[in-house]
Amino acid sequence: MYCVLIIGILLIIILKCTHQNNNVKPLIVIMSCQKNSHLWKNILKRHSNTIIFCGDPNLKKKYVLKNRILYLQCEDTYDHLPTKIIMMIYVILHIPKFSYITHIFKLDDHDTQFNNKLTNRIKNIINIDGNYYGQRIIRSSGNRQWHYGKCPKTSIWHNKPYMGKYVPWCDGGNGYILSRKSMQIILNCIPDIKSVYKEHIYEDLMISILLHKNKIYPKKIKKIIVGDK
Repeated sequence: MYCVLIIGILLIIILKCTHQNNNVKPLIVIMSCQKNSHLWKNILKRHSNTIIFCGDPNLKKKYVLKNRILYLQCEDTYDHLPTKIIMMIYVILHIPKFSYITHIFKLDDHDTQFNNKLTNRIKNIINIDGNYYGQRIIRSSGNRQWHYGKCPKTSIWHNKPYMGKYVPWCDGGNGYILSRKSMQIILNCIPDIKSVYKEHIYEDLMISILLHKNKIYPKKIKKIIVGDK
């Protein structure tokens, strides 16, 4: 009798977990730039549940979504990656087309490999209530000059070291997953989009810093894509 009860409880737990994972509705978002547009066709072929986002400072609107390419009204250079991420999050949360999305999986364009099974893999490893996941979590301080040689000479970050704080963060080159709740918290932490450029140079670290303020910490997941490390 006792064994039957235990088995019944285990079945309920398994069914509950399966139901939770089936409710996860992720969107794969690929951060890119227009100089890498030659990569876009092959990237979009890999998975239908994917969009690519990039900057376009000449846009007259905040954003334009066309053929699964999300153009954002911001600069398209390395020093504006944090701004680009924030603006992408804004669109995901406000455009009706993406109202069903529960999570995003942010990846990079040129050094990330994945296939059409990625959505199911995400569903199998995260819970509907999970907020912040990554394949590689860094718990030490990083290179404060990592951006040297990557920013335009006109940038405020040209040869200027990052002097902000470090908290454990999900390495962006291996991707990170954010829930809708996390995305809203991130937006709530940004009083002015212009402040992002002045305060942050590393987009993956910025995400963790903003979530850390609200007691949301990174959780490690098993490897489901091939990243840059």
